[in-house]
Amino acid sequence: MMISVFALAFSNLSPAYADEAGHAWLKNIDQTAQVNNAHLVLQITVTDARGETADRQLDIWQQGDEERLVRIMAPARLKGVGLLVTQDETVYINLPGYGARRVVGSKRADSFMGTDFAVEDLSRLQYAGHYSASVVGTEDQRTVLSLTPNQDTGSTELKLWVDTQYVVRKIEHIDHKGQVTRRLRMDDVRQHESLLIAHHLVVEDLERNRRTEAWLNQVDLNPSEAIPSFTLRDFENP
Repeated sequence: MMISVFALAFSNLSPAYADEAGHAWLKNIDQTAQVNNAHLVLQITVTDARGETADRQLDIWQQGDEERLVRIMAPARLKGVGLLVTQDETVYINLPGYGARRVVGSKRADSFMGTDFAVEDLSRLQYAGHYSASVVGTEDQRTVLSLTPNQDTGSTELKLWVDTQYVVRKIEHIDHKGQVTRRLRMDDVRQHESLLIAHHLVVEDLERNRRTEAWLNQVDLNPSEAIPSFTLRDFENP
């Protein structure tokens, strides 16, 4: 989610300074993406290894950097399937009729319900404090960071490509063998108030030869409509 070879211009930073610089980059990335309340709508097309396609619509609600709710709104047969991140950073997935269950360990690297988005990509609220980062070089005027999870949470190692405005433009998931298993690219970055948000995303699952393309069709910051409940009880009974 295959090893990729890139011609990187590696810096001469010492390891200690690279760690310090990497941490500063993560803090700036988090600050750039910080939002109070938001409602986003993603239109998704999934293409499998046989070239067959399926469409999805995801609604994403967020309260600050503490809580997030993701729900599949279409197709009808998947409506109500959801992902919840609570204030204590516990992640739950809900399957109507089966109830909510925690997503722990390596399951966070699993794909989310027929898409190629990893659960951890949809549920991640911040980088700083959760990853140790080093600056490993630059490519196409973007800073390349290598991230290692601070705890054994099941999260994979990551490589990030970040532009000069601290917007993440590419993420690679790397397994314990050093292979890139999943690649996420983000472009068509637009400004909404003080936020810079990518409106086009492409996810490649390199292990299963699958691709998910997503378009951000709606962005409401501090939406006027009622924000859904983030309690586990209401999550299980949408």
